[in-house]
Amino acid sequence: MKKSGTLQLQLKFHFSFNIVSLTMFLVKTWRQTAFGVYGYMNFTKPAFLEHSKNFKPEETEVQIPGKNCIVTGANSGIGYAAAEGLAQRGATVYLVCRNKERGEAALSQIQTKTGNQNVYLEICDLSSVTDIKSLASRFSEKNVPVHVLVNNAGLLEQNRVTTSEGFELNFAVNVLGTYAMTELMVPLLEKASPNARVITVSSGGMYSTPLTNDLQYSESSYNGTLQYARNKRVQVSYIDQFSNDILDSRRVQYPTSTRMVTFKYSVF
Repeated sequence: MKKSGTLQLQLKFHFSFNIVSLTMFLVKTWRQTAFGVYGYMNFTKPAFLEHSKNFKPEETEVQIPGKNCIVTGANSGIGYAAAEGLAQRGATVYLVCRNKERGEAALSQIQTKTGNQNVYLEICDLSSVTDIKSLASRFSEKNVPVHVLVNNAGLLEQNRVTTSEGFELNFAVNVLGTYAMTELMVPLLEKASPNARVITVSSGGMYSTPLTNDLQYSESSYNGTLQYARNKRVQVSYIDQFSNDILDSRRVQYPTSTRMVTFKYSVF
């Protein structure tokens, strides 16, 4: 009887273990499939072409003279397009660029193309908190409200590089730079409240990795692409928390997420 009872217990445990394993396998398979389908439907060229059918150009035909807009990483790509679009609509636009030569070229092109001379260049290395503090001080001296802050600047460095301030380079630009830029601009954003906007450019890569405590990727073999995805996940979580913290001020941020990362770095 004792052996029979032991055998029954073993069989019951084995059966239960198999059920748990099967359930975990099915859940994992479902999540991977759902992610793949979601990614195809939202982050591919066919998805873009499909979504573009719903785009209504007339909704962007507005004029915003008197609005002060800051765009980081504005000398190329999304940043340049955003800066040009804002200038085209009459805004006063500040291009924040690391490279002076490329920044001046972008400035000249935007002024010429839009006819808007209220476009200015600010040189700042967004991997440096010291540089960002200096930039914030210059804007404070202008004492003008900031209606729009576009956190566009980003970096994907495949090799692990440490900044002069001791931070991993991708993290410094993508996460710490966004954090410092946003927080230091709060007083000027408040001057434009309730009409201020903080827009943070993210990446679909954030969906490919969970949050991690190893923010500077120092605990395992370095992978620049994975670090970039991690950075974007952290960036979105920070913006979500920032949005919650200032909800009463009615400032709106995008994108959003559902979790918060607590920063262990004192930068101010």
